[in-house]
Formats: sequence, C-alpha cells, structure tokens
Amino acid sequence: MKKVLMSLMIIALVSALIGGGIYAVFSDVESSTGNTFTAGTLNLVNVISGTAVNSSIAVTEQADGLNDKVEFGLTNPIRPGSSGTITWTLSNTGNLPGTLTMAAITSFGEGAAANEPELAADPTNLVGLDTNLMVWVTRDGADVYGATGAYAPMSGLAGALNAQSPTIGAGGSVVYVLNWQIPLATGNAIQGDTATLDINFTLTQQ
Repeated sequence: MKKVLMSLMIIALVSALIGGGIYAVFSDVESSTGNTFTAGTLNLVNVISGTAVNSSIAVTEQADGLNDKVEFGLTNPIRPGSSGTITWTLSNTGNLPGTLTMAAITSFGEGAAANEPELAADPTNLVGLDTNLMVWVTRDGADVYGATGAYAPMSGLAGALNAQSPTIGAGGSVVYVLNWQIPLATGNAIQGDTATLDINFTLTQQ
C-alpha cells in the first residue's frame, strides 16, 4: 500500500512540474523575416535640340512624357541652300537596361496649288521633299542612314530608324543626330512642299 501511495505521489509531483512548465528539452529557433520584393525601374527621357542655316527654327522641349519637336521654316522657309540638325538625347533614368525601338513615319505633301515655276520644273507636281530633302543620321557618332558626310533621300529615313534596336543601360543614353540639307541644285520643284517626321521611341526591358 505504501509503495502504491509513493508511486501516486511521484506521478502527481511530475504532473505538477510539467503543468507548471518547470522542465527543459533541446530546442532551436530559426527565423526568416523581412522577405521583400522590389521592382526595378525603366524610364526613357528624350531631350531634343536643333540648329538651322538659312531657315527659321522652333524647338519645343517639354517635360518627361510630353512631345518634343523641332520645326523648320515656319517664319523663314527652307529653300535650296538651307540645312540644319535635330539631336535626340535618349536617356534611361531607371535601374534596369532596356532595348530602344522606334516607330518612325515620314509623310510628304505638295502644299498649296503649284505655281508656274514649280509646274515648269515639275509638270506632274509629284517631285517633292521626299527625294530632295537629303539627310544623314548618326547614333553616337556612327552612321545609321547615309554615310559619313554623305546625305541620302529622306524617303528612306523611316525604314532605317525602324531597324534600330540599341541597348540603353541603367543610367545610360544614346544620341541620334539627324543632319539635313536642301542642295542648291534642287531648283523650283520643291516650292511649297512639306515633309514631316513622326517618331515614337519605346524602351523595353531586356
């Protein structure tokens, strides 16, 4: 009977110790806190500038995300002997590299009704700035359309620009320069004619 009571007392004591939390076993604690995901950035900024000889020039440089443009001849029209440049500095202000592509379109118009000098030089009124506005384009000093100092018709410009796909690294930039001229030998065929270049630049993550 005493042994039974002793056993019951031991069991009760152990139960009390366990219930009261007064015991120890092997343990180890590890942690994984602060797991985060941070997205990178990709932002294309276009800064435009231009020059002109024998022509007026109007440069519209706006804030990031707004349209920049250069207009020639608004107040002092272009003519044989006119020339100029457009410079696009395209910068990636993000922290990821990207591929630059362009969607360029050129359009040409004959303007108002042809006058007598233009019709004498161009009886069909179909010869315009597409073949007489000559351009030479470089990217970071390397030829893109035309050769060094050698100008090519503007009619082929859009195709050359649309074939471009340079990489712009994080914080990097590329510079495109379009040089243009109207040769003195052009004559009356372009009187009143117009040319427009529209470009959409896109920077896409690699």
